[in-house]
Amino acid sequence: MEVSRVVVMRGIVENLRTVQGSLLRLEVVVLLSALILAALVLYGSANRRSSDKLLRGAMWMAYSLSYVVVSYAVGIIQDGPFRGETFVLWAAALLLIQASAYAAPVHSRRDVDQRKKLLLQHVLQTGLVLWLIVNATGSNASYRAAIWAFWALNVLKTAAKIGEMIQSSRPDLSVRVVAEYMDVEEVLTADLQHDPVTMQGYKYIFHGEEAMLPACHLDGGRLATDEMLSLSDGKLVTIDQVYKWIDQQPYSEVEKDRARDFCLAFALFKLLKRRFCGYVPAEAGTEKARDLVLTGLIHAGVTGPDAAFRVVDAELAFLYDFFYTRNIVLVGAKTYICIAVAVAGITMWTAFFGALGPGYHRPRVGVRDLDRSVTVLVVAITAGLEVFQAVAGFASNWRYVKTVYRCVRDRRPWSKRRRGHLWWKESISPPATRYWEDKIGQYVLLKRFHRRPLNLLSWLTLYLVEPRRQGQKRGRRKPLPLQLKRAVLVSLKNSRCRLTNGVSALRKHGLLRQLGWACRFPKITDQILVWHVVTTRCDWASGHHRRGDTTLANVDGEHRLIATKLSNYCAYLVAFVPEMLPDPSYTAEQIFDTAVQQARRDLGDRRTTSSILAKLEEMEANAWRAHPEGLESGGVHERAGSTTVIERAALLGAQFRAAVLDDAHRWEVLAEFWTELVLFLAPSDNVDIHAEMLGAGGEFMTQLWALLGHAGVLERPAGHASNDGLNHDR
Repeated sequence: MEVSRVVVMRGIVENLRTVQGSLLRLEVVVLLSALILAALVLYGSANRRSSDKLLRGAMWMAYSLSYVVVSYAVGIIQDGPFRGETFVLWAAALLLIQASAYAAPVHSRRDVDQRKKLLLQHVLQTGLVLWLIVNATGSNASYRAAIWAFWALNVLKTAAKIGEMIQSSRPDLSVRVVAEYMDVEEVLTADLQHDPVTMQGYKYIFHGEEAMLPACHLDGGRLATDEMLSLSDGKLVTIDQVYKWIDQQPYSEVEKDRARDFCLAFALFKLLKRRFCGYVPAEAGTEKARDLVLTGLIHAGVTGPDAAFRVVDAELAFLYDFFYTRNIVLVGAKTYICIAVAVAGITMWTAFFGALGPGYHRPRVGVRDLDRSVTVLVVAITAGLEVFQAVAGFASNWRYVKTVYRCVRDRRPWSKRRRGHLWWKESISPPATRYWEDKIGQYVLLKRFHRRPLNLLSWLTLYLVEPRRQGQKRGRRKPLPLQLKRAVLVSLKNSRCRLTNGVSALRKHGLLRQLGWACRFPKITDQILVWHVVTTRCDWASGHHRRGDTTLANVDGEHRLIATKLSNYCAYLVAFVPEMLPDPSYTAEQIFDTAVQQARRDLGDRRTTSSILAKLEEMEANAWRAHPEGLESGGVHERAGSTTVIERAALLGAQFRAAVLDDAHRWEVLAEFWTELVLFLAPSDNVDIHAEMLGAGGEFMTQLWALLGHAGVLERPAGHASNDGLNHDR
């Protein structure tokens, strides 16, 4: 039996070494390459919404391997007896698909640098395929036309990518223009009463700042106000002009409201870019900036009370494109149509006249008609992807704002816009696009503290894959409830952008005297973890701990849903994205690691919800017996400072349950506490982590960070926002 198996294996190996075996390998490799590259192109249209780390890693690996696979296929064609036009056509088609997939899997700014190396490799492959084309044999006119068309289109796409790469490596002078303009914007609107609803008095740049770039190039100095206005006369369009233009259009209020939000998002995107270039927004801390968010964005408009997040989502989508694609070089719609029609026509010609017509000559070796099938499939995939990209280009966000800009600048109504721009779109509303997946990470310390990761993947890759720490297990992200978004906006509006770390909620409910000590930890990470354990304990003890958010919302109402989601999200930030928190990331990681070890020591080998609850109740009883007088003793905070996270949570939980007897009231307090705290955590000067997380699917904290930035809140109050309030209420 063993001898027969060895003989069979030797026979297979020898067959693969023959010409027929090489042809079979080539056909398999070509089809595999085409399918991988097609998946990358399709994935690239939605990768902004993807936060699946495994999927993103697989796509990047597939993209990197695609160059190796394509090189292997070209190598087989070059070294073997496959100089016919059929095989060269496969190589040209793969090259074109690879050019289309160039920007698909970028998820971080480090990947952008890696793309430069891959682009150079693609240029070399383009030259090698040209050599194959010149030396190809055969007389199939259809194949020859398709080969040159695919290769030429690949050259155009590659040249565009090289131009984008050069552009992205240069400093963006428009950011400097916007920054200097905003320094004098307050002077330009000094005589106007600002109204954030109509944007009167808000002369934020919408588009056209390129008119002032030549002066920046010439002298490099600061532009004067008069010089700015003279250079931009007739070309610069501000957001108040856009709002007036939209109001004049004969469309429904819903359509016009969505158009206003989208155009405002583009204007705010240009302001947000300043943060990433080291500029301090001139409007920070002003009443005008605060009113823009609290009145202009947080309002019950005809499209609902969610305009603030709708604007921020679109703004961050523009920012993502700016960082990770730079594929903003727009051509006319007619160009897209011509490309799609030309490629589709060549495909039909190749398929029906080249592979299926009388001019076809099959190879003398290989499976009968298999090369025909491969040719038709590869060319069809190529044409399908070109048509897909052409259709996707029609719905470009950048094309929409460019069209609006030209209409406002030229004083044209939307119905009279140039027919080369969005000619098929009659409505003034922006393209209906889902920008982000609208999910947030969740982590429950009491569920994951016993987790001991093996880190086999990290070990096998020689630690190229970052190892997970003790207690870490990244689960799937959960849907972000609409109630949570609205609760955060209500909290921000009620506070008038005066951020606190939860003490306002405690003061409102008369709990600051008893529970205020749990808001005075030296590190905010300690506060997050202690209140997170208390919230989890309340959730488990409420008697309705079931799977699914629908049950959660129906049983205990919105307050419980908001409190648990935000509590678990803040714990997720501690465990996986500590760079977004106020404490230094190394300090937050140390506190988390210590909390995991303390939980293992305090809770032992308890794994079930009931056993952990029983232990927590026992610890709460012991804590209450040790401090029956609560804060009246004046030493609870000092004693809590020397205990573990679980012990502090037990003490806080005992006091909280004794002070608030009604379960519904507890959830109301916790919901208001967490909405305040998550807003308190959002301001940050670490812009790099927000740019990094945009490439990883986005974070809810980035949305809050951008929203507060436009309200003029760039940093949180010193001393945890609330020591004065705490001391006053003690």
